[in-house]
Amino acid sequence: MSMGIGTNAQNPDEGELTRELEQIACGVWFTSTGRTIPQMVKYQDGEGLIHSITHIQVQKQAEKYYCGIAIQEFCCSTIVENQEYQFRLYYYPQAHCWKISWEGE
Repeated sequence: MSMGIGTNAQNPDEGELTRELEQIACGVWFTSTGRTIPQMVKYQDGEGLIHSITHIQVQKQAEKYYCGIAIQEFCCSTIVENQEYQFRLYYYPQAHCWKISWEGE
């Protein structure tokens, strides 16, 4: 008789991350409880110009596994010139790098 000990001991895997990702720089705030809160993002566009995103609203945050790689995923939005932009930020703790994926692209 199996009691289920050791079954489902692994973290659920989301499979392959198929979104188009860009490397970014991200300034974050770490709370006293260890929660990560993105504060500012800098990215380079196709023409080489560097843009900054501030006033980031995090709607949802989750730790996920894509092909066995731990990634913190943040569903975010910001408002620039009265237009809302939605995006996802991905933090790769083992590589110490951030990436962004724009919603609707």
